[in-house]
Amino acid sequence: MKRIVLSNRLRTLLWILILLALWETAARCGWVNAYILPPFTKVVARLWSELIQGRLGRHTLNSLLVVIEGFCLSFAIAVIITLLCVALKPVEDLFNLLTSILNPLPAVAIMPLIIMWFGIDIAAMFIIIIHGVLWTFIRHLLDGLRSIPAAQMEFGRNICLSPFRMFTGIVIYAIMPELLAGLRTGWGRAWRALISTEMVFGMIGSMGGLGYYIYMGRSYARIADVLSGVIMIALIGVVVESLVFKQMERMTTRKWGMTRE
Repeated sequence: MKRIVLSNRLRTLLWILILLALWETAARCGWVNAYILPPFTKVVARLWSELIQGRLGRHTLNSLLVVIEGFCLSFAIAVIITLLCVALKPVEDLFNLLTSILNPLPAVAIMPLIIMWFGIDIAAMFIIIIHGVLWTFIRHLLDGLRSIPAAQMEFGRNICLSPFRMFTGIVIYAIMPELLAGLRTGWGRAWRALISTEMVFGMIGSMGGLGYYIYMGRSYARIADVLSGVIMIALIGVVVESLVFKQMERMTTRKWGMTRE
C-alpha cells in the first residue's frame, strides 16, 4: 500500500482547518458557552468589520511601530554591549551576572518601578520592551561567540585574515544559528512585553495598540473584539516568521548546510 506523504505546509494547514472546525462546531452545538467562546465565523466577521472601519488597523499599526522600534533599539544596544564584553573581560563578567539576574525577571514585575521612575509615557514602554529583549540578545550573542571553534580562529590568524575578513568569513557563519535563535526569541518577548504593558498603561498619549484594544474589549465584555485582537497578534507572528525569520534561515544556515530542511 502506497503511503501518502504530505508537505509540512499542507500538514500545518490541515491541522489549522481541523482546529477551526472544532472551534466552530463546539460553539454552534453548545458544547461551550457561545458568550465565552463565540463561533469562529462570528469572530472573523467582527475582525473584518473592525479592519474595514480602520479601528483595528490603527491599533495594529501602533503596536507594530512600537515593537519594531523597541526591538531594533534593543538589538543595537546588545551588539554594543557584546563588543564591550569581547574586548573587556570585567565587562563580560558584569553582564554575565546581570543577564543571570535580569533575564528571568518578567517585564511585568518591574512595571510598577518603571511607572514610578519614568511615569506613564512612551519612553517607559520602550524601557520595558528593552528589558524584555536585551538580556536574551546578549545571552545568544555571547553564546554564539563562545561556540566558535578555536581552531577556526587560529586558522584565520595563521593565514593573516584582516579583522573584517575574520568577521565575515568565520565569525558571522559560526554565530548565525545563535543569532537567529536570539532574534526569534527576542521578537516574541518584545510582543509579550508590549501587550502586557499596553493592558496596564492603556493608551499612551494618542496611541493605542493591540493590548489596549484587547483590554477595552474585555472591559466592555466584547469577547469577539478580544479574540480579534488575539488573532491579529497570531497572524503577525505567522507573517513575520514566514517572511522574515524563515527567509533569513533559508539564506544563511540552510544555504550553508548548518540545518536540515
